[in-house]
Amino acid sequence: MEENAESLRERSLRFYKGCRKYTEGLGEAYDGDIAFASALETFGGGHNDPISVAFGGPVMTKFTIALREIGTYKEVLRSQVELMLNDRLLQFVNIDLHEVKEARKRFDKASLIYDQAREKFLSLRKGTKNDVASMLEEELHNARSTFEQARFSLVTALSNVEAKKRFEFLEAVSGTMDAHLRYFKQGYELLHQMEPYINQVLTYAQQSRERSNYEQAALNERMQEYKRQVDRESRWSSNGSNGSPNGDGIQAIGRSSHKMIEAVMQSAAKGKVQTIRQGYLSKRSSNLRGDWKRRFFVLDSRGMLYYYRKQCSKPS
Repeated sequence: MEENAESLRERSLRFYKGCRKYTEGLGEAYDGDIAFASALETFGGGHNDPISVAFGGPVMTKFTIALREIGTYKEVLRSQVELMLNDRLLQFVNIDLHEVKEARKRFDKASLIYDQAREKFLSLRKGTKNDVASMLEEELHNARSTFEQARFSLVTALSNVEAKKRFEFLEAVSGTMDAHLRYFKQGYELLHQMEPYINQVLTYAQQSRERSNYEQAALNERMQEYKRQVDRESRWSSNGSNGSPNGDGIQAIGRSSHKMIEAVMQSAAKGKVQTIRQGYLSKRSSNLRGDWKRRFFVLDSRGMLYYYRKQCSKPS
């Protein structure tokens, strides 16, 4: 039984070290939860922060509160594990199992004293004085009483360990698991109450994503259209006399020319006739073949458009 008690003591110490490391991890996790909640709170800002409002910071306030509450649950779990498991293990090792070692020491000492007193008493001779014999007999009686007390103390300590090991660890571990059950249950109930709000925020975020993608696509399309327009104007300006294959040449005039045309038209209203645009273009003929003819055109400030077979010939 004593060997079993010593083996149990070593195993309990190793288990205690693991439990201690676990509770330290819970404490660090609690610190991490609070740090994360504080960081989220700082990042989210408030209703008076325009940047925060732009990315939904005020919406995160409820999440911050929930994270702090979950962190509180975790701290309660840590304290319960500390109380129900760590402290009980330490008490079992430092008191119950340690008492077995101390009882063994007292028993060995009392046994030695009892053996010595018995040897002295048994070594008395017939001629020994009565007072000496009475003193040795009293010492033997006291030594035996101490020995019996030490023996019963050792038996009690061993019996206590044998009895406690049947329920002590089961109570400690099952109580710890029950604390975990309540911890996760509290966290689930809290988040379950927030589930509609969480889904609402997720839906809003998804809709915002879709709107953003649509707006981004529209912006890209406008930019591409602008680039195509600039490219058309650039090609028309560089080709000059080649004109536009659409037959009228007017659509090729870019936006940058509109202001100039408007200014020339205003001057025409004052009696001045000016040439707005001139150059070559391809004009589809009215014959049966409908082939393309290269013509020189002149657009003046009166809105008149003239076509020439050649640059200085009679207008057509």
